[in-house]
Amino acid sequence: MKSSRVVCPVLMFAQVMGLDYSYTQPSQSDDYGLGNTTESEHCSTEMNIMLDQAEIEASRVQYPPQPEVEFGFPRECYCGGEPVLRTSITGRRFYSCENIDDGDCHVYKCWEEAATEEIKALGTQYALLSDKIDYIAGVSDYESELNQVKDLHYQTELKVTMLEKTVSDLAKKCHGFELGLGVMVLLVMVVSMFVVFN
Repeated sequence: MKSSRVVCPVLMFAQVMGLDYSYTQPSQSDDYGLGNTTESEHCSTEMNIMLDQAEIEASRVQYPPQPEVEFGFPRECYCGGEPVLRTSITGRRFYSCENIDDGDCHVYKCWEEAATEEIKALGTQYALLSDKIDYIAGVSDYESELNQVKDLHYQTELKVTMLEKTVSDLAKKCHGFELGLGVMVLLVMVVSMFVVFN
């Protein structure tokens, strides 16, 4: 009679997955465990169990965390249902889901915590809006200051124009004065030459 060993496929799978044990049994039949022996029945049962567990794991629904549930008042549960406000035995209010009994992950959040988060968020939003209003008021102040600067610039241009006209008039008067002074000096020289030569 040949001595052979039966290797269970489930245990071979366990070895491949990194488990360090092997389980083999000597078989008295030449069909290497493929017949109706207890070892092959045990291995097929284990294989069926593992396949069932893999199927169950694959069918589990994984709901991604949603930010609406994570912060403030919950608006939607992980399962997609609408959260319900309930009261505990101690009188504390909390948000929960109608489908809480199905064993999946559902929202559970204390009302006080949700209200506190919402109030803090409103405070932050208020501060941002206040800063924007201050900025807009500053811009309108800037526009009024810009209009004042434009008015001052216009007034300065008018003053410069008046000064240029005054300087031009003075230049004409000075030119007339210089001409008159030049004529007088010339007359004085002619008279003095006339007196000297006579």
